[in-house]
Amino acid sequence: MLRIVDHLVGRGPLRICAHVPEADGPGDLTGLRVLLTGDVLARVVELRGRAVLTGRTGPRVPGAAATGVHPADAEGTPEELADALGGPPALQLSGRAYEGGGGAFVQIAEARASGSADPEGDALAVRLLLLDRPYHEPVTVTAEDVEGAERLLAQWRSAVAGWAEEPSKPLVAELERTARAGLEDSLDTAAVLRLLRGLAADADVPAGAKFETFARLDRVLGLELTREIGKAPAAGARA
Repeated sequence: MLRIVDHLVGRGPLRICAHVPEADGPGDLTGLRVLLTGDVLARVVELRGRAVLTGRTGPRVPGAAATGVHPADAEGTPEELADALGGPPALQLSGRAYEGGGGAFVQIAEARASGSADPEGDALAVRLLLLDRPYHEPVTVTAEDVEGAERLLAQWRSAVAGWAEEPSKPLVAELERTARAGLEDSLDTAAVLRLLRGLAADADVPAGAKFETFARLDRVLGLELTREIGKAPAAGARA
């Protein structure tokens, strides 16, 4: 299992390469999941203050940008990437067995959209669903899953907009430390989402502290949880 802590320290940028597999049919989300995992990994490392350079091999993934995946710094063959990035990647991510040399290898499990699930209906809802499962476990996204993720995002964005109107308070330090520890050790985004669900429902935590904690962790999750701030008032959001 991936231990990001082994790669957090060091001089110069951390180089990450995402090897995107060919799609196995229109419902195959594995390539998107590979890119998404690399995107979150880069965000975690950058939050620690270290620069990241990213590369990509394989086909383009339509809709990746809509899910908040930052574009790669370089694309091409492994040799071209090493030249463009100023050195070989220290981390290789792939949805298939990777036979290339150099760096640590992380295999991302298969992800699929089943039935009428439309991964382009709400791209960030799909991002949420993929982050809500460990990257090393297969996942199938259904239409019902997407609808549920859309509702949760709407609830959280409304709540965050309401909390932003309340007096500022420090973030919930213990929760943030626990979340960061899981992310830095094993990229445990599912645990972070569980923590946020609990925090949102905790009536004993001030609204200002909820806002700061959600905003801080969304820098890694990339779910645009603050985008409703300043818009129409969010009734009932100031829990």
